Amino acid sequence: MTDTLFEYDHLLMRSEYRMPDIHSHLAVHLIVGLGSKLHCTVANENFDADAVFIASDVPHTVYSDSAEMLVFLFDPACPYSSEICRVYLNENRYFSLTAAQAEGIGSLWAATRNSIREADKAILEYLGLSKSREKQMDKRVAEVLTILRETETVPEDAVDFLCSKVCLSKSRLSHLFKENLGISLSRYLAWEKMRKGYILFQKYGNITDAAVMAGFDSPSHFAATCKRMFGLSFSDYTKS
Repeated sequence: MTDTLFEYDHLLMRSEYRMPDIHSHLAVHLIVGLGSKLHCTVANENFDADAVFIASDVPHTVYSDSAEMLVFLFDPACPYSSEICRVYLNENRYFSLTAAQAEGIGSLWAATRNSIREADKAILEYLGLSKSREKQMDKRVAEVLTILRETETVPEDAVDFLCSKVCLSKSRLSHLFKENLGISLSRYLAWEKMRKGYILFQKYGNITDAAVMAGFDSPSHFAATCKRMFGLSFSDYTKS
């Protein structure tokens, strides 16, 4: 079975990367050690854990001695992120799951390894996470998210384009976006570019084409953004 599931609202992968640089980005994390403890640095706090949720936009790095981990990345605008923040994080920067919970996740992973989609579903259900609690937001912000999802690129004039689609000024759209999601529109667009770059790389297998089509100035800009967001080079990220 493939060890990566890429859904638009979240990603699940079995990772074998070593210690990334300290980094931060907009996704909400769940990281689970498979066979060994996680060594975590989150917002300058060092601790060990069996599994840990990490809030959006918090500087961190996590690794394990065995190097094998399950890594979930949840889009900050999706219902899963809202549920994680409500049930687990509760405005904290991180939340460590118990050893029993981590063992439960590991058992589900082992039992469903013939289908990563089945594993994803089983683990999210085990944690009580679902899409049923849709995040309430202004319909124009919801429309912006839909437009971004349905387009293949994030052009340089993306804000002007989105404003024209929802009939709002730049200042009004920016205010509504931040008010509804707690994230600036400009930062979300940078996150969206990275996601589209990854999707296009998977589709075409060429980093130059993926970078330009996604809206980056150059492949080096794409690679630098990956390093800044994930603490890994793009080649290490794709290998992991």
